[in-house]
This record gives sequence, C-alpha cells and structure tokens, in this order.
Amino acid sequence: MLDFDLDRYLRASKKVDLSGIAWDRIKDRPLPVGEARCLAYTMDVESHTIIFLRDLLATRAAFEPEVTAFLSCWVYEELWHGEAFSRFLGEAGYVLGPDGERVWGDAPYPSRVTRNEWIRRKLAGKGYLSHVATLAAAALVKDFVAVHMTWGAVNELSTLTGYNLEVERTGHPVLRDLLRQIIKDERRHFAFYRAQARMRLGRSARARKVTRWALEHVWAPVGTGVRPQHETDFAVCFAFEGKAGRAAVEEMDQTIDELPGLGGLHIWRRAVAEAQRRQRLSAEGKPRQATPLAAFRA
Repeated sequence: MLDFDLDRYLRASKKVDLSGIAWDRIKDRPLPVGEARCLAYTMDVESHTIIFLRDLLATRAAFEPEVTAFLSCWVYEELWHGEAFSRFLGEAGYVLGPDGERVWGDAPYPSRVTRNEWIRRKLAGKGYLSHVATLAAAALVKDFVAVHMTWGAVNELSTLTGYNLEVERTGHPVLRDLLRQIIKDERRHFAFYRAQARMRLGRSARARKVTRWALEHVWAPVGTGVRPQHETDFAVCFAFEGKAGRAAVEEMDQTIDELPGLGGLHIWRRAVAEAQRRQRLSAEGKPRQATPLAAFRA
C-alpha cells in the first residue's frame, strides 16, 4: 500500500463538488441520445453501489479496518456521482421510466427514488442469490478479498477510462465540466483498489491463481446484471468505439496485465468483442448469445 495514502484520502473525502456546474446552460446544447443512454446506465450503476457494499460487508472484508474505512467513503462518493448524472439528464430534458420523475439541478435528494426501487425489485431473487453466492465464495476462498480488490480495480479502471473518453468525445461543455469533477474521485478509487490488488496478489500464489480464474470465467463489465444485457452491451460498445476506444481497451488490458499473476488475460478485449457480437446478432434478428455468468450476480 506504499503507493496509496489512505490517511490523505480519508481526510479529503467529500461529495463531488458541483458548485461550478452551470445547470442553467445544459439546455443550450442538445445531448445526443447515445450519450444520454450511456449516462443513464452509469447513473444506475453508480446508484447501485450500496448493494455491492451490502454483499461485500458480509465477507472477510468486514474484518479489515483499512478496507472498510475506504469503502465507507467510496460508497458515499458514488452516491453523489449518481445524483450528479441524474440532475444532468433531468436538465437536458430526458425523462426516464418507470414513472418519468421530474429532476432538475436543485431537485430534492435523493432523486429517482421510484426508478432505483424498480431496478432493485427487478433484481429481487437474483440479488438474494448473488448475496448467498458471495457468502459461499467468501467462506470457501480464503483469498476472497484479493479477488474483490482486483475485481474492483478492473471496474474502476474501466469507469475512469470511459469517463475520460467521453470528455474527449462529447460536444457538451457542461458535461465535460461535470465529468472532470467526477474523474477526480474515480482516479482515487482506482488507485486504492489497484494498490490493494497488487499487495494481495504479490504475497500469495493462491490469491493469484483464484483471482485469475475469477476474471477469466466469472467477471463481466461493471453493471452487468444491474441493467439488461443489451443495455450493458450498448454502453460498452458506445464507450469504446472507434480508434480511441480500441486504444483505450488495449491500455486497460496492459494495466491489468501488470498486476502479479494476471499477465496475458486480455479480458477487456474479449468483453468488447463479445458485446459487439451480441449487438450484431440482435441487429440481424438472430438469437442472442448466452448471457455472461456475471449477469447472474447483482
């Protein structure tokens, strides 16, 4: 953990600073539907973080004060990311189901209560099954925390990369300002998870073996299972399209390869290719491929 100052992070942790966001200027420039669809996806995933934490705190991770201290701030910061995206979409004129709640820059907190409840109820049995499966895995796998920290590093890396790509892609100046504020948090989140993963994988051959197996056979892009598979596929393909997207995928895989025992996985290259294949089959009216195993965990 020498490359992450946890004390400094805990002292500086706060909700994302939105004081400089020009909410009244959002309507001045239309937000393309594709960008709005991706923002809605990331909003739902960021707002779902508390459910991920519920599962994690039922495992050995709860016994480690450094991990729980970080996660306490992490889940708080993620909540405000979801609210920031919610307000941006509202000011941009997008109305989301199931109830079409009116949201604006200074709307009461929390926003989209019905939507979040709807998503969590739709997960219902799958969510409970995921919780039991997490408990079972944690009981059977002594190095479960190493798996989770590495899993978290992979997901935070993709979130950070996706937001940076959107800053370069979007023509909306207010969205760029908002994303730059959120990126500051995501960069710290990734740094913690990567430092933890490097430390835990570096000191245990068993942790390396188990984690590699989990990433090869169980992992799928963040949000898989929270939203329908076609929404995950759209977000992945949209975020990493074009030359810049392909370069970002290669860079993410290279970053993951640098962790002990994970060289040559290329999980993001595979994930993007599979998402593109499912989208292509759907567009051609052919039966969809099997849903990734990770979709069955909340």
